[in-house]
Amino acid sequence: MPALLKGFFDRVLLPGFAFKYRANSVWWDKYLTGKSAHVLTTMDTPPWYFRLFYRNPGNNQIRRTILEFCGIRPLRITCIGRVHNAPASWTARWLDKAAAFGRRA
Repeated sequence: MPALLKGFFDRVLLPGFAFKYRANSVWWDKYLTGKSAHVLTTMDTPPWYFRLFYRNPGNNQIRRTILEFCGIRPLRITCIGRVHNAPASWTARWLDKAAAFGRRA
């Protein structure tokens, strides 16, 4: 994940706001339980290849170690790719899809 995005998560999902560690325990309290998220990711790798051969490392990190750690569920991730040199018709379709996701939120 880009450092700028990781820095954003680190500055927004802070202890006391998104979660709280318990004293003398390995467990924590999830403060964002009941919240949901829909993540759109773009990549130059075809999504099927990223899923099949790489096993979604970036998506797993965002899902498990960041958002679900804070209690955010349900969580949906939509992968958009191969964006490098994509035809204009693909880009238009992706933008329409993103707009539709935003209207449903």
